[in-house]
Amino acid sequence: MTIPESPLPSPPPPKPPRPRSGRGAGCLLWLFAPIIIGVILAFWLVPRPAVGIIRVNTEIYAFSADYVAKQIFEARHGPRIKAVVVQIDTPGGEVVATQAMYMEFVDLRQVMPVVGSIDSMAASCGYYTAMATDPLYAKPSSVVGNVGVWGYFPSTLGVNDTILASGPFKLTASNTAEFLREIEGIKQEFYETVAASRGLNLKISQADLLQGLAYPGREALEFGLIDAIGSQTDAIEKAAEMAKIANYDVIDLEQQVIDKYFDGVNPFYYGNLWYGVADAKTGARTLPPGIYLLYDVRLESTP
Repeated sequence: MTIPESPLPSPPPPKPPRPRSGRGAGCLLWLFAPIIIGVILAFWLVPRPAVGIIRVNTEIYAFSADYVAKQIFEARHGPRIKAVVVQIDTPGGEVVATQAMYMEFVDLRQVMPVVGSIDSMAASCGYYTAMATDPLYAKPSSVVGNVGVWGYFPSTLGVNDTILASGPFKLTASNTAEFLREIEGIKQEFYETVAASRGLNLKISQADLLQGLAYPGREALEFGLIDAIGSQTDAIEKAAEMAKIANYDVIDLEQQVIDKYFDGVNPFYYGNLWYGVADAKTGARTLPPGIYLLYDVRLESTP
């Protein structure tokens, strides 16, 4: 007789899971909360880096050079500014004002990238100023170069009952021969500045360059007077790359200076930006006698 096997007892039903106390999740939340809050605060409170725009867009003389120096000061002391682009559009100006501005840009390059961007013109001391930037961009038809010096000497003043002087050159501070030597010295200093800045890229002879010609941007590139054809945007992107910043703002430093020092009014707004430009009919200028690094647009007369 076969005894039937008794069926195995069925397993007990699974117990419902016990509700979690939430302590573990709470601990994780408390652990990461400071990190999350720190990231949020950093995003909102830490200022983004910026590329500053400095504008050299007038003739260069004492006031306009100081105007640019104020922009350089804002760049140097602005905690957000990590690089600058110098936007250049000038025919030149006075020698001493140019040299002072050039040295300010050279000093700025010790602390941040300084990239140049030529708009319509960087002629004479406009180009001299551009030598303080690296790299240097221009537009295809920008006017670039005009390396050289010119000046005009006051008429010799005699000694008479009205004008008395302690020496023959007290009123003029120079004579024709000395004046010519001074011009020659400044010309050579100008060339040496260009040669030192452009280095092996310079593909034009000293004799040809010192003829004083200005070249369109594409020809200037062939001669090594600039580094590339490009827009201001290209210059900004290059400055940011050199400063190793990716997420950045662009700040108009000229506008900062206008707001800070001139109550929001551009000091050049009501006047002729190029105050030394020749009169269209007479060719006359309103410049005092002296030595200039200036693109002279007069056609029928000489300095």
